Amino acid sequence: MQPGEKFGPFTVLAELADGGMGRVHLARSPGGRLVAVKTLLTHGEDDRRRFAREVGLAQRVKGVYTASVVDADASGAVPWMATEYVPAPSLKELVERCGPLGPRALYWVAAGIAEALVSLHSAGLVHRDVKPSNVLLPLDGPRVIDFGISQAHDVTRTDTALGTVAYASPEQARGEPTTPASDVFSLGATLFHLAVGRAPYVGGGAGPAMEQLVRAATNDLDVTGLPDELGPLVLPCLAPDPADRPTPAALLAYCSRRLDGAADAREAWLSPAWTEAIERYRDERLRAVEEARRRVDPDAATGPVPAPGPTEPLGGGALSGSSGLSASTRPAGRGARRPWWPVAAGVAVAAAGIVLAVVRPWEGAATAAPGAPEQPLRIMEVESVRQGVCFPDRAGAQLPVGESPPPEGLSFTSDNRDTCVVARGSGGMNVARFREVRVVEASASGTWEVQITFQDKDARAFAELTGRVAGQPEPRNQLAFVLGKDRLVSSIMVLERLPGGSAQITGGYTRNQAQALARALGAP
Repeated sequence: MQPGEKFGPFTVLAELADGGMGRVHLARSPGGRLVAVKTLLTHGEDDRRRFAREVGLAQRVKGVYTASVVDADASGAVPWMATEYVPAPSLKELVERCGPLGPRALYWVAAGIAEALVSLHSAGLVHRDVKPSNVLLPLDGPRVIDFGISQAHDVTRTDTALGTVAYASPEQARGEPTTPASDVFSLGATLFHLAVGRAPYVGGGAGPAMEQLVRAATNDLDVTGLPDELGPLVLPCLAPDPADRPTPAALLAYCSRRLDGAADAREAWLSPAWTEAIERYRDERLRAVEEARRRVDPDAATGPVPAPGPTEPLGGGALSGSSGLSASTRPAGRGARRPWWPVAAGVAVAAAGIVLAVVRPWEGAATAAPGAPEQPLRIMEVESVRQGVCFPDRAGAQLPVGESPPPEGLSFTSDNRDTCVVARGSGGMNVARFREVRVVEASASGTWEVQITFQDKDARAFAELTGRVAGQPEPRNQLAFVLGKDRLVSSIMVLERLPGGSAQITGGYTRNQAQALARALGAP
């Protein structure tokens, strides 16, 4: 589905996510309401029946702290379900950016999630994948999302779906039937993550998948670091026997008593770092939505857009050739920006064997001159790549067990926060302006690409740089493209020295996506 096309009454603005069974699109109603539209990719009858059942179950859920279903059509040519769109970061993102949550605010978040589980369980559903990334946190309270593997009590199933192992209950890990008590265990694991910064299993959820599965199946917990005050709330949820775990209603009552009936957590409980991160995320998303709406329907009345936040000057030496690489990636820092849609990895640069590993368009201001990226562009040699975010994002962020922090100023986290790229301190090159940046249509696939052409001096420098990394063992055969202070645009694998002065960036882009990337790189 391209921007401007429709699911029922909803007009697609952008793609939000792409999974194995379906895609999620950002869309708006004729009246301007924003929704997240989940679609089914496969078309077998079993898949359609399963999707129709999921829609029916999700429509039962009525609760303040869930992303409610707005509309659906499970029998259409492309089955779809529209839910409330929540422009808020997940608990996982907030802990990574801002560190653990204080006890009083944690009671407030726990109460909201528990109330959401009461709503789900009352509708006959077990969520089965409660985890920090499936709970969004706007300032008016948490929202539990993603009922993709939910299960109804009144439907017999012989197969079970395992949620994320680090937050799965022991019975889930053993392949046994799941019950509402399984969700309570996952809630307890999520609350532990909020309080401590890691999952409660030995190893903090790290290590080979089979080891994680064994730890979960045997309830091999490590609850060190949990504040004593939170033990009576969290530890009963992690009981190995489902019968010993409290109900969501009991948890809700417990948390409510400790909140003393107060209603405004924004000022009283959340730290300034958490509040600022939530507000900034919302403002960025609303601005990006408004920009997407203008591209789809430029004649429509504009909606309210938050004022841009204060800017931050670039670090010294951002344009030097061999030193002074500016600050490391801080996605939550003032002035940081994140893309409003994901683009598939595995993108390619068509120039003598370069393969682009990560490229994402973003929203941004107009460039100062044709060919000039909207911020200085640095191309650096890659030293190492590892999973997860670069640490520390902020003071107090928790490191994975056994890992040391990467060097400041040379570490960049991908926007999906799955990969940390550490650049070498050997310099690299800077690009102040390309000779040309343009969008072209790929004749064979019908997708769009971005063609960049270096100026002569940069073409020679790029050839020299690719010659240094070509043939080295992975990942030292890669180059990192960083825009401005901290925007990791791409990481490319170089198979041989590239003497040419142009490259083609491809990634199955829609025309709008390619144009956004081209504008950020300096297209007029």
